[in-house]
Formats: sequence, structure tokens, C-alpha cells
Amino acid sequence: MHTGWMPHQEQAARPDRAPAGRSMSDAILDSAAVLFSRRGYHAIGIRELADSVGLSTSTLYHYYATKQDILYAVIGRFLREFADTLVAGLRDTSVPPRARLERAVTDHVVLTVTRREELLAGNPVLNALTAEQQAGIAALRRSYREAVRDVIAEGTATGQFQVTDPLLTAMAMLDMLDGIRAWYHEDGALSLDELAARYRAFALSLCQAGEA
Repeated sequence: MHTGWMPHQEQAARPDRAPAGRSMSDAILDSAAVLFSRRGYHAIGIRELADSVGLSTSTLYHYYATKQDILYAVIGRFLREFADTLVAGLRDTSVPPRARLERAVTDHVVLTVTRREELLAGNPVLNALTAEQQAGIAALRRSYREAVRDVIAEGTATGQFQVTDPLLTAMAMLDMLDGIRAWYHEDGALSLDELAARYRAFALSLCQAGEA
């Protein structure tokens, strides 16, 4: 999926300093995601980001010209992978709509929990990005929402779902799923598998909420 942005090209790469199996660019984004998530974007400086991956600030600038570019790349990397995975499954017409939706809900729950520190998309920190960058993020989110809407509409047309407004149902479903990050902890009462099962049931209930 082309989204209109890409991280700066790697220059003067020092792969020997990156974790095994990861590029230095990815290592920078991994570290930045943790720091931004735990302490806030505005509290983290370029020097601290460079120190966290064992680089000088001048070398870090070979990868990303500004802290803003790093933030954009963190959010963009996650949303591209998220959308590519889930949208492809939702649009696979060889699979019945209900099964596609259940798989998407499961993937959404798992990605929300296992990659929580990259989930800055709903954070006010987005105001730090340019209008063009924000538009790119919005386009990725919209592509996912439209895929959910379309599978709900398809399921309604085939009689699997009972929905009067597929778009509104999709928006309610995604708001419900996005809310998980605000409260779920792996050491809580529900395992990740149990959580996914509960949310699949909730999503299917939404798909039967239309007028008879």
C-alpha cells in the first residue's frame, strides 16, 4: 500500500550496532516508540534518542532529519503493517464475511496488545505532525474502516448479519476495539486469547443490531 511517505533513506548505516535481525532504522523506531509511549513525545530529545540506540546525534540525523520525522515513521510503520495485514484479510472474498470479520477482530486485539507502545495514532501528539503527515495517517485508518464497513455490508447482503448502517456499525466496532489499549493488562483477569474471544462475540453482536 502506497501511503505517501517513507522514512528517510538510511545513510552511513551501522548495522553492527543494531539488534540482530533489525536494521538500525528499525532499532531507532523501536526505541523511540517505547520512549514516546512511556514518557511523552515532547519530553524526549534527540540526544536521548541517539543514546538509546548507541549513536551520536549526528549519525542519528543520517537516518531521520528531525524528531518529528521519527514520530511520523513510528506511527506510519505500525499503521502500514496493521492495515496491510487486516485489509487484505477483510477483502479476501474466498472466505465468508463472518469468518473474515472474526479474523480481523482477533488480529486487531492481538496487535493492539502486543504492539501497544507504537499506538500513538490516537494521541494528541499527532498535533506535532504536519497536515500532510496527518492526512497520510488518516488515509490508512480510513482504508481499514472502509474494509470493515464493506465486509459488514457484504455479510448483511448475504443474510449473515442484520445491519441497517454498515459504516456506523464499523465505526462503533473500531471504537470498541481501539479502547482496549486504555485498560487491558496482560497480567489481568483475561488472557489475550480470552480477550479476543470476548471481542469477537461483541463484534458479532453489533452485526445483529439492525432492525428486523
